[in-house]
Amino acid sequence: MNRSVRAQTGSADGISGFDGLVFRPRRDAPIWQQIYDHVLSLIDSGWLQPGSQLPGEVHLAEKLGVTRITLRRALQQLQQEGHLTSRKGVGVFVRNLPSALVVRDGSRFAESLRADGKSVTTRTTVLEQEFADAAAAEQLRLEIGAPVVRLRRLRAADGQPIYISTKVFPAALLPDFATVYSRRQSVTDVFVAHSIQKYRRAETRISGGFATPDEASLLALTPGTPVFRTSSINTDAAGNRIEWARGCWLLTSVDFVF
Repeated sequence: MNRSVRAQTGSADGISGFDGLVFRPRRDAPIWQQIYDHVLSLIDSGWLQPGSQLPGEVHLAEKLGVTRITLRRALQQLQQEGHLTSRKGVGVFVRNLPSALVVRDGSRFAESLRADGKSVTTRTTVLEQEFADAAAAEQLRLEIGAPVVRLRRLRAADGQPIYISTKVFPAALLPDFATVYSRRQSVTDVFVAHSIQKYRRAETRISGGFATPDEASLLALTPGTPVFRTSSINTDAAGNRIEWARGCWLLTSVDFVF
């Protein structure tokens, strides 16, 4: 890669970081690849800071003397790799630095996420009672068709979406789930209200994948962006399975600490 930009602080609009950029012959590298390399060098050098906004697509394409299609290919590649994020109707931004998630027993999400001063928020998108399918029944050791509670939430740090979770709980063990949860959107509160004072993580699995269109929409990503997928089981003190959680994280949004 061509990393010729000196480390320095970026300007207010970011456009000056592209001053003096001269493209090499196409036989050396496609133009979109050279734009990709240059933007990445601006991020690596600190010219473009985490959270900073890139110049508008039309303005930047004119500045570089390229078509919007060429520019968009470079920016989409950077989004798919997690370096940039696009906010619909707002613009393209440099991704914030990853937070650290400390995986430990019985801790609330906000306590486990070392967000380096970022404000962590939660938005509940689904809370409903349904019947366990084969996967949920197997994970929670229930009969197929047993009543379960499904909870889906979107977490954000400083307004930037970082995590989608889908959790399934045995409804028979937590009959007042919706009432208790509505107070503070806290699953820990639900457990405590049902006399589950302590619980432990029995299993955590982490795998890789690519964001589906639905996941990409919620996480403000380009579909196909690499993501972490997590699957975990929580049990109470007696060993009963009380929660099956599946998560989708942007690959560059979090460092897991065990």
